[in-house]
Amino acid sequence: MIPPIVTNGKQHNGPIRVATHEEPIVTRAFLRHRAGSTVLLLGILLVGCSTAPSARPTATETTSAPTASPPAATESSLPTPAPSGFAFSDEGVIGYYQGQGFVCDDVQPSTSASGFFYQGCQKVDAKGRTLVIGLTTDAAGTLADGFASVQGAAGETILDPTDAMDHLAGFLGAMLGDVRGTSLVEWLAGHLGDAFAQTTVDILTVATYTHSASDHSRLYVELAGPSYLNAPGPTASP
Repeated sequence: MIPPIVTNGKQHNGPIRVATHEEPIVTRAFLRHRAGSTVLLLGILLVGCSTAPSARPTATETTSAPTASPPAATESSLPTPAPSGFAFSDEGVIGYYQGQGFVCDDVQPSTSASGFFYQGCQKVDAKGRTLVIGLTTDAAGTLADGFASVQGAAGETILDPTDAMDHLAGFLGAMLGDVRGTSLVEWLAGHLGDAFAQTTVDILTVATYTHSASDHSRLYVELAGPSYLNAPGPTASP
């Protein structure tokens, strides 16, 4: 049984949080039931990530964004990631998307993992589809989880996976860097639109899924590190 999701103090059935500015997505319990952890997606080159101020603690594992696309890499030749498994800091990723016209919420305590922090961003594209990203960091400001989604426009009850690829693939690059992100493109293209599919890259669990088994109007990709997946849930207020 998939545990209920809480949004704005109300419970909703389903494996994901569906509000545009909410905490990620697939719950740790759901992922363990499916096969062990949480999600991600494909990648394009992230150039010139800017730093956006936020209330979240500053991450320490930031690396420079690549400036050119290298040839396709085999698994054995993928660059060594930072200890978190992600290529860039949360500020760098948020700053990049703000530069692309996304509007971001303030940082807030995670509703999924005790001691973690969440920030979400969104924009509506020229075709009326809502593009979303969400990042979760630990208390030290280190990225622990990230997701991206595309919601179909009004009346678009089934979102064609090809219409979500650009945003979701770009998010993989923004989180993993060009080479490691690109290594997942074929996997993503083959599974985007599935109710649930999961793989791994280094220490990260990557998944793609639909809003629900019967609702394909919103498609997701998520990447999660072990610290997030193993974190206890928040303690309920008395």
